Amino acid sequence: MPTLPPPSSDMSHSYLIRPDVHFTSQHKDEEVILVIRKHPITQLAWIVNSVVLLTLLLLVNGVFSQYLKGNQLLSINVFGLFFIFSYIWINFLLWYFTVGVVTNERIIDLDFYNLIYKEFSATTIRQVSDITTKIGGFFGSVLNFGDVFVKTEGFEQNIKFDDIPRPSEVVKIINILMRDTNAAGDEG
Repeated sequence: MPTLPPPSSDMSHSYLIRPDVHFTSQHKDEEVILVIRKHPITQLAWIVNSVVLLTLLLLVNGVFSQYLKGNQLLSINVFGLFFIFSYIWINFLLWYFTVGVVTNERIIDLDFYNLIYKEFSATTIRQVSDITTKIGGFFGSVLNFGDVFVKTEGFEQNIKFDDIPRPSEVVKIINILMRDTNAAGDEG
């Protein structure tokens, strides 16, 4: 009989097994099994944009330093750096707080689309009827990331984890939890 994997994490904090975390709606005997975020490689677009913007700011400094007064150049730099670091901070927060949580009782998906709009979806392990994984493209196959779609019974909301690391392992863990939950329900 397969059991759940031992506690571990990766350096990017995008795939955490049995982390020592707690959340506000957590039940008394509920144990967090997985915390998953988008694969770090999916964040490359805004990271590259940030580097390009910083490079452009340096170029502006080099080209216009002889034409602008010190306080004008300072104003451009302060505004530029504020804009660039705000862009970096917002994108990091959106990645960090868009999270999937799998517990021994529930599957929770928290998606932040911007700083003021979030979507919360949750279902119990008992209500899960089917789990599908999709790994697509060259980078998805090589770096082992993809989507996991959790279908539920009845009118409960389906849950989708986008671009997560090790999607096949996530499906395996949820299947183990489903089996254990059903076995416990049959005994009780």
